[in-house]
Amino acid sequence: MKHMTYCVLAATTLLLACQQVSDSRVEADLSAIANQLDDIVENFSNPEVPIATQIRNYLEFFVDDPVLLQAGEDAVQGYDAALAFYTEAFEGGTVLDVNFETPVILLEGDMAVRRYIGSSEVMFDGETYSSTNRYIDILRRQPDGEWLTVWHAWSHMDP
Repeated sequence: MKHMTYCVLAATTLLLACQQVSDSRVEADLSAIANQLDDIVENFSNPEVPIATQIRNYLEFFVDDPVLLQAGEDAVQGYDAALAFYTEAFEGGTVLDVNFETPVILLEGDMAVRRYIGSSEVMFDGETYSSTNRYIDILRRQPDGEWLTVWHAWSHMDP
């Protein structure tokens, strides 16, 4: 009986320890996914950095073959197509401000969904343009533990 009690106690302790490790990993993953948005804001915060460099740095948050889905437009697929898309969209522009609201993140194993609202101000030819968008990202954990965006979808919010 004493042996059985120790086995049950040991098994319970092991299960609780595994759950705590799992909970801490989930919290770390949620934090890493949310903090990416802060890293993106920081990437675009220095107007002295050329926009082409900012775009390439931004695309480091994506897998090698991302899909961009802007509401009402054709999908953009692949790194080169994404680079061309953002280069054309921001050509001659200077990012003045980028802000993201706290995201809602759903996590399931090595996949995650991040939903958030973001706003930006970009200057083209001396005029400032503001935009507010709803975003949904699908992210996948990489073998090294890093989270990268696989699908990035957005739609403009009405003014």
